[in-house]
Amino acid sequence: MEPQKIQQLYQQLDQSVGVLQTNLKSTYVDALTETLDNLIRQEVHVENGAPTADVVTQLTQAYAGMDLQALTNAERFNLIQLLLVRAQKADRLHANLQATPNAVGLLFSLLVNTFISTEQKELTIVDPVVGAGNLLFAIAQQLAFEQRQLNLYGIDNNEDLLSLASTFSELLGKAVTFLHQDALTPWLLNQQPDVVVADLPVGYYPVDSRAEKFELREKSGHSFAHDLLIEQSMKSLKSGGLGLFIVPANLFQQSNGADLTHWLTTKVYLQAVISLPAKVFEADVAEKAILVLQNHGGQARQAKEVLLTSAPDTQQISALREFSVQLQTWAQQNFA
Repeated sequence: MEPQKIQQLYQQLDQSVGVLQTNLKSTYVDALTETLDNLIRQEVHVENGAPTADVVTQLTQAYAGMDLQALTNAERFNLIQLLLVRAQKADRLHANLQATPNAVGLLFSLLVNTFISTEQKELTIVDPVVGAGNLLFAIAQQLAFEQRQLNLYGIDNNEDLLSLASTFSELLGKAVTFLHQDALTPWLLNQQPDVVVADLPVGYYPVDSRAEKFELREKSGHSFAHDLLIEQSMKSLKSGGLGLFIVPANLFQQSNGADLTHWLTTKVYLQAVISLPAKVFEADVAEKAILVLQNHGGQARQAKEVLLTSAPDTQQISALREFSVQLQTWAQQNFA
């Protein structure tokens, strides 16, 4: 489908979401979830008389002009990107709730392939702060080229975003198991993951009694949620498992930076810290970096030299290729 047709379909969807949102007096995210569910099931869901009969007729007519089934998987993914940006603006979502940019998924997939041989065809990947699922979907889109069999899990305590992620997964034809829980409680998984990926929420965790069980807790007051999530993720991974985290660029300058550094260099393997271009995220988001960790055990071992580098602009193909070569060269020099 031509780009202008994708844009036209997006505008039609946005208008329908707006009609439903007004009638239901809901958030944009909730109205978007219901709109996509309606389109997938080809009927307008009515509960307790809402939406009204007039709106049902209006939406039924609008849906008749929208054919999501005619889109390729890549086109559906592009449509989702547009809808997520619109939802973020409409609901004025907090930075911790905003979708992870697609570019990060591409970089994460390169890192997965750097540390886990493409000969390992089956991978279990968990995102413990999955939100609307964009990071997990972006990684799955990229790893599909290696024909890996992916077992995907998404955890979140935000029921609205989790519902939207579930609808997106159905639209994309991606089988994902979603779990509605606090990621700092024991994960309700039936297997240990090979990889954990997370765009970590930055801030304090309010449940001090739960934080007390973690080594990376603060000695007094609330603990950093992003630190606790790193520890929880690495403890949940299998031996030699890979953890890829989006973290604040000043992670090691925070108040417990010394304790964090000690934990990262004794409890796990600190393999890389990769700075992200500021343009990857919204202008008002603080600088970010990718933290690459591996559990002890299995085939994993500490790199001879921790990779400290900057990621390229993923829109520049030549720069992205150079970065991929840089990763491969570094891996050969450090793990051969």
